[in-house]
Amino acid sequence: MPHAKRLQQKVEMSKLRKGSHCVEFAIVLPIMLLLFLSGIEFARINLLRHLAENASYEAARHVIVPGATVEEAKAKANAILSVMGVTGASLTVSPDPMLETTGTVSVKVTFPAEKNLWMVPMFSKNLIFQSETTLLTERTAMQQVRAINEITSGSDPLAPVPLSNPGPPPDPFGL
Repeated sequence: MPHAKRLQQKVEMSKLRKGSHCVEFAIVLPIMLLLFLSGIEFARINLLRHLAENASYEAARHVIVPGATVEEAKAKANAILSVMGVTGASLTVSPDPMLETTGTVSVKVTFPAEKNLWMVPMFSKNLIFQSETTLLTERTAMQQVRAINEITSGSDPLAPVPLSNPGPPPDPFGL
């Protein structure tokens, strides 16, 4: 009999809490949606950041060969950016124009987050995705040495590379 009384009390208590499930759901649902949708937006931000890096690298890689043009680099970067529907991108390729004596190629990709995010772009008005890639061109060995010298020391790229003479090579047998 005591078991039946407890069951009766539980049934009466559940009748008193009949609307509590709806209230709890109404409180938790907006918080859960906020977390879920912000997770999607942060994933999109990470994808766009990686896309800027990939577009600048692939465009630079595409034009390091002799005979490539600035227009080819821009076309390659725009093709990669269009995969994710990026709008408002600006591309800078230097040097412009590319010559046979060009030692390095640099491609810079920049686009605003405000135009390219899906849900809440009002929180990212000042966020700009930017990536720059600089690669050595596939030219003669002397041109590459000059380009490396320019990158490392910031000196004149046409200046001769100083050679050091350390003397005879060391004796491997210690004789």
